[in-house]
Amino acid sequence: MEFEIKEDEKYGYKHISPIPDTSELSDFYQSDYPEMLQEGEAAEDVARLIEGGEEAERERAWRRATWYADVQALVESINSDVSRVLDVGAGTGEFLAYMQDNGFDVVGLEPSSKIGEVARSKGLTIHATTLETFAETAQESFDVVTLFHVLEHVPNPVEVLEAARSLLRKRGLLIVKVPNEFNSLQLAARDALDLGDWWIVPPVHINYFDYDSLRALMKGTGFSVNTEIGSFPMEMFLLMGENYVEDSETGSECHWKRVRFEQSIPGQVRRTLYKKLATAGLGRSATLIGSADA
Repeated sequence: MEFEIKEDEKYGYKHISPIPDTSELSDFYQSDYPEMLQEGEAAEDVARLIEGGEEAERERAWRRATWYADVQALVESINSDVSRVLDVGAGTGEFLAYMQDNGFDVVGLEPSSKIGEVARSKGLTIHATTLETFAETAQESFDVVTLFHVLEHVPNPVEVLEAARSLLRKRGLLIVKVPNEFNSLQLAARDALDLGDWWIVPPVHINYFDYDSLRALMKGTGFSVNTEIGSFPMEMFLLMGENYVEDSETGSECHWKRVRFEQSIPGQVRRTLYKKLATAGLGRSATLIGSADA
């Protein structure tokens, strides 16, 4: 696939050009993408969960103890009166299962029917559609809409956030998590190891955000951003000599080191640390929480 990288003139995020059309992307996520997951060529964490076994259980335990627990804590610190959650791009349903176990009423959207079937096997309500299509006919609203690693995959992020806003109740929260691309540690590792822009992976990822561009996009679509939090800066491993980009086994070792670190510190310490990283524009991912403006 031949492409170039361009910058969105209004919001500043980067994207590939040309952008695949909706039908091309639908075909990709129904056929090629599930195969890439099974072969370990994309989203290795999701691939582990689909494959099952001991590593899947370790992955699930880590997510529940850190990522999902942190989201719940942040949501409840902003608005304790929330009960209904819509997870867009629900994948195998791990986050929804966690939230349901903690007393929330949950619904998921997963356009890839093969991946969504794994979530439905857990007894979860998963609609095989996009957020934009769901919002056109939905007769329901939500306290929280989550978009975990979704915006980098879609052809029109503005339409996605506008659809999310239309489904939120008063005082509702939007939580968006994206890879934090072109950050300073990433660029330093690229230059030090002569790796090239390894994070550019079309058509899997169409868009490339950082904190500034995601914040601008959320504000531009009617959200007031009140929380920003990062994640473990995986690029540090590269700068310390552990080249996970060119060696998948090293990548797995680095992942589990990160897991051990995050599970070894108290949740409040982890959240404080990662909020500080966000102020410096660092962390492998950027998570922003916003409220729909009146």
